[in-house]
This record gives sequence, structure tokens and C-alpha cells, in this order.
Amino acid sequence: MRNELPVPEQPLKLALIGAGARSQTIYQPLWESLKPWCVPVAVCDPVKENLGKCAAALGVPAYEDIRRLVRDRPMEAAVVVTPVPSHHSISVFLSSNGIPNHTETTWASMVCQAKEMIATARKHKVIVRVAENFFRMPIDRFAQTVRDHGYLGRIGRVVSYADHTGYHNNSRWIAFARRHPEWVQSIDHDMAHPAFYSMPQRRHTKETLKCRFFQFPNDVFVMDVGSGHVKGHLGRHPRPGYTEWHGQRGTLVHRAGISAGWGHEQTELRFVSDARLAPAQEAAGQLWGGGVADVITPVIHDTTGDVWTGLHADTPAGHIEYVSPLRGFAKMGKVNARDWYGVAVMDHVVDFVLAVRGLRPSEFTDEDALMSDMMEIGAHESVLQEGRRIRLPVEGDLEADAIEREKQKKQFGVDPLDVEAMLSVSFPRP
Repeated sequence: MRNELPVPEQPLKLALIGAGARSQTIYQPLWESLKPWCVPVAVCDPVKENLGKCAAALGVPAYEDIRRLVRDRPMEAAVVVTPVPSHHSISVFLSSNGIPNHTETTWASMVCQAKEMIATARKHKVIVRVAENFFRMPIDRFAQTVRDHGYLGRIGRVVSYADHTGYHNNSRWIAFARRHPEWVQSIDHDMAHPAFYSMPQRRHTKETLKCRFFQFPNDVFVMDVGSGHVKGHLGRHPRPGYTEWHGQRGTLVHRAGISAGWGHEQTELRFVSDARLAPAQEAAGQLWGGGVADVITPVIHDTTGDVWTGLHADTPAGHIEYVSPLRGFAKMGKVNARDWYGVAVMDHVVDFVLAVRGLRPSEFTDEDALMSDMMEIGAHESVLQEGRRIRLPVEGDLEADAIEREKQKKQFGVDPLDVEAMLSVSFPRP
């Protein structure tokens, strides 16, 4: 794993587009820590209350209109923290004006939108990236480290239940496999339940269980299962769920507490010693009890108390460790209940800055972001076709795209592929 980060001669000047809850509660505390790489120079949001709060807190100019922001152009690039249906129009508009942009997940609502985002950026020779932080979270960084170390042998399978099935997990599997998948196969099951609100804008009346299977060309197979209620609603398994990385000699296991989520997870490496394999069994004449993991090593979470710094395990084969390259820069403390969340968000912002400055290739490219979208749309296509295997990358006109386009036309009163029309749509949340 890369443990050193280049620092540009001058920090990148960023416009923050979107001043809602995520900008105020997650990004706002990070700017001090991000100073070596980037500084906010403007905030843009059509919702005046949010805009005023965020601009005042950062001490930067406030823009209600993105068109005026682009005309004034105080920034070199933009970070877009707005609802998903707005991503396509904002990204295409910024790229058309030669402004690199880094957009929150999910990257786009439709595959055709993601393709246009890439095509427009390349036409105007700018960087576009997705602000994906999930594969930068502690367990994924450690899983990548174990993969490269070889302690468990080749890791060829991931089994995940009740974590975050969808775009975020798609990105995790791409990052772990270091390839794009060849196909997806998916089935859904809907179950109605009494209505409840998880947030003012989210009223739930049914739960959809999603069962997804992905095959990667380097023979990495992923089974990703979870319900639409990913936060333990209705007494389901809390996040981060239960995930196993299956190696030839053992397993990396990561699970939430029995009835508690983040902060109570348990992680361990389970290894099968030589004594439990056939040569030793045959030599001893004891052909029973083989294959059982008899070396269990806890994985330790390293933290300053406020900021996560890494994970390590002291195995019989030696010390296995992931050390965050941001450990010496993170000054924000906890941005939420998790001491590592802010570091994961910093990680993707820094990655974008370094790509724009030409100091390092992105760890997760625009093509990777597109594939995460394709995996999601491909899964929907598979469900619509009664679980048929869908080849990736997806090609041609997609029924799932058509359904989403019609849904958004009714919701917003304009064609979601019309960039100018969508730029005029506001997306306030309660």
C-alpha cells in the first residue's frame, strides 16, 4: 500500500458545490487538515440558508447560481456534494467550461449519463472523478494489504452480507480485485412492512433484499447480499454487516456486534496451519480435523483516540499492517461517531487533487466510476430479466436507464439528460 503522499507546491483552489448536511458536517471539519493539498475559495448552493451557513463558516464567497460561479471562476476545480440526480448536469457543465470536478457517489443515475460525463471531460481535457470513500475505509485498506502480503494465500472470493450493497460496494470490489467484473447476476425479493421514516425525506414501506454475484477476470468472485435497509432497521443485522475475504489458507473476517453497528465490529485473521493440511496429516496418520483454522489473530484498530491511523495484526508469519498516509495530517478529530470516516473522505479528496496537479495517477479512475454504475445498472437489468446473467460492461440501450429517465422526468418536470434544464432544478432536503 502507498504510505507517502506528494504535496503540491500550491494547494488547489476548490469550489464547494452543495452546502447541505454532508458539506456542513463531513467536509467542513476537514478543510483545515486538507490545507497542504487544497483550499475552498467559494461555495455554491441555491438554498440560501445552507449557503449562508457554509460560506460564513469557511469565510468564502457565496454563489446561489452555478453559472455566475463559473463566470467569476475563483476556483481551479470543484467538489460536488449534491443529490445524485444533479450530478450529471453539474459535472457536464463544469467540464464543458474546463473545470475539473470531483462528484459524490452515486456518480450518476444512469449509465448514459456517466458516459457523457467522461466524454465531455475528455473532450475538454479535464479530470473527472467520483468521491468514493468506501474502499478507503479501514477494513478495506487492511483487506487490500492482506491480499498483497499473501498470508492467506490467494484471496479469490468475497462474501458480504448486510453491509452496503450498491454503488459503494461495487467500488470496493473493483478496488480489491483491481479489475473490472465480467458479469453480474442478481435477484431481488420485496417484502412490505409497516411504514416508517428513517429521515424526513425517506419514508419506507417495503424492504428489498438484493442478492448479487460478480465474477472478475482474475477469478475473484463476489457474493454481495443485503437489504435496502442498510442501517439495521427492523432488527436486521447492523452495518458494517458480516464480510469474509476467502483465501486459500484462511479467512479475513469482519463483522458488526450482535446488536450494535459501527464501533463494535470484530475483525480477525483465521489461518490453517501446516499441521491441519494433508501432508502433515498423512505423515502423522491422523486423517481427521484437517482444514480447520487453528491460528486466530485479532486485527487491531490503531487510533489516536480521535483519528484513525491504521490496522495491524501480529501473525506467526509476521506483522501485517496498514498505516494511513494521512495520519500526520488529520487534525479534525471525529467528523461523526467513527474516528476513521474523515480520513477516508480526505483520502479521496487528496487523490483528486494529486490527479489534477499531475502528481499521481488516480487510484480510482473515471472508468472505474463508470463501471461501478454499470454494475449497479447491470444488477437492475438482471432482476428485470428474471436473474439472467448480464455481461459487463453493459452495452446498448438499457431498460433500467429508460425507467429511471421516465421516473425523473415526472419528478422534476424536465428531461434529466437536458443539462441546462437540470441546472435550474433545486434539490433541497428537509
